[in-house]
Amino acid sequence: MTTVGARVIPSLVALGVWMLWAPTVWAHSGAPYPVLLEELAGPYVVSVLADPDVGTGTFLISIALPGGAAAPADTEVWVWVRPEDGHAAEAGYAAGRGGPPARGRFVARVPFDAEGVWDVRLTLDGPAGLGEATFQVRVTPPGPGWATSLVCMVPFLLIGALWVVSALRPR
Repeated sequence: MTTVGARVIPSLVALGVWMLWAPTVWAHSGAPYPVLLEELAGPYVVSVLADPDVGTGTFLISIALPGGAAAPADTEVWVWVRPEDGHAAEAGYAAGRGGPPARGRFVARVPFDAEGVWDVRLTLDGPAGLGEATFQVRVTPPGPGWATSLVCMVPFLLIGALWVVSALRPR
């Protein structure tokens, strides 16, 4: 075996082992998207960004009072979800503060067990009063599957194979 082959083959074996045991990358397919923008929900003005993925979906909620005044610090926000196909009952999840209380930002992490359209009900309760808003989201897979990743890697594997063949070819 040539000195080039002695260096290339162990490197390829190490790369192959790493590819088999590399941790799965859990990423969504895009940034959260707006589902509500400055909608009235009782005495509150609400904006919601959603990233509803199978597994855990995220809702970024901003609340304020009309005129831009901050919502009271002890306002509670709940996200209630129910699949449109009815395979599960409605479930509620408390949204935690996602920043300083004066900013009125909340984050809710919601488990979704299936793809499809889900009904979402947002409830707000605080010193300013009660509020509610409803909307729908389409729950999608959390990212590309292994088959998609493999198809995307094919051109790079072919280029790598050509490089190995040319590196091992005697001069």
